[in-house]
Order: sequence, then structure tokens, then C-alpha cells
Amino acid sequence: MTKKVDFDKHAEEYEKILSEDLSTFGEESGYFAEYKIKLVKEKITYNPKNILDFGCGIGRNLKYLKKYFPESNISGCDISPKSIEVANRNNPGTDFFIINDENIIEHKNKYDLIFTSCVFHHIKPDIRKDSMSIIDTMLKEKGLFFIFEHNPYNPVTRKIVKDCIWDADAILLKTKETISLTKGKGFKLRDKKYTLFFPAFYIFQFF
Repeated sequence: MTKKVDFDKHAEEYEKILSEDLSTFGEESGYFAEYKIKLVKEKITYNPKNILDFGCGIGRNLKYLKKYFPESNISGCDISPKSIEVANRNNPGTDFFIINDENIIEHKNKYDLIFTSCVFHHIKPDIRKDSMSIIDTMLKEKGLFFIFEHNPYNPVTRKIVKDCIWDADAILLKTKETISLTKGKGFKLRDKKYTLFFPAFYIFQFF
């Protein structure tokens, strides 16, 4: 049985290890984070009032969300208190909260856009629909949801995931499963595509 990764344990060293793992591609790790946020910006034609980075970890995406959506209120949430602590230290003035029942209710129907990147492959398959329900609860009616996940068919991606210490519990999602997670939640698929081919992610946009 795969042991669940303790992200509290790796929070302080996350950025260093990620940079080492991606050094083969000749880019700083921030390049990949910014690329995805920039892609989201190109997909929408307005400035959402409230944006949530779901599963924000140590907050690597947040400075790019602020860069491309400077007029929006940016928030981050995660299950790891230590990761939230690091994210808060690196992103002063940002609203952070732990994902729990109380905070989910407090943020119900709040967000015009929810973004999540490489989070769902850490969630056990049998509770992924529960996580999607949490996102649905916090997303406004007609709000947008962007999800990025690793391409399980890319051998380079699989190698990186296999060697990464915090991906020890990773179970990559196929396209069909990602789409199926939204069924019954009122989501409508707006777009899907492959991007960042070294390694490749796939992106889904729902509303």
C-alpha cells in the first residue's frame, strides 16, 4: 500500500528539491508555475473578483496569480499547516486557510475562479469526488474552475514523478477520470488541451 506523503515534512525544502528535479529542462521551476497562470489569463476575458489556489502548497503560484490578476483578491488553501505557514511567509497580505468543514462553509460560493495544479494525483481515487464537491461548494455559480494534471502517458513525466520524494503517493489521472469527477456537480467542460510537453500537463477548464 502506498504511504501518504507528509507535506508538512517537506514544506521547507519543497522549492529546492523541485528546482533540482526540473534542472534537466534548463528552466527555473517558477517558469512552469508562471506558464500555467499565464495560460489561464489568456483563456478568460475579465478580472475575477476572488481567486482561489486550491491545494496551494507553499504558495508557488500565488505571486503569478497576483502578477496576472492584480485587481483580484487572491486566496490559497491546503491541508498542510506547515505548507500554509511557508506560503504565508512568502506571500504577505494573502488570505490563507486550512481545508476543513468550517472553512469550506465560510467560503461557500465565494470564488469567481478556482485554480488547482497537480493536486488531484495526491488525493486517493476513492475521495477525489469529495474534493471536487469541496471546490463546487466554494465556486460561485457561473464561476470558472481550471485544473492542471500530469499527463500519465508521457514517459518523461512518469520518470520525474517516480523519482520525486513527495510524489511517492501519486496516482496520475487519465483524461477520462478527470472529466468524470465533474459529473453531477453542475460543471460544464469548456476546454481541454495538452500543454508544457517537457513534461506535459493537461488542462481542463470548467464552469
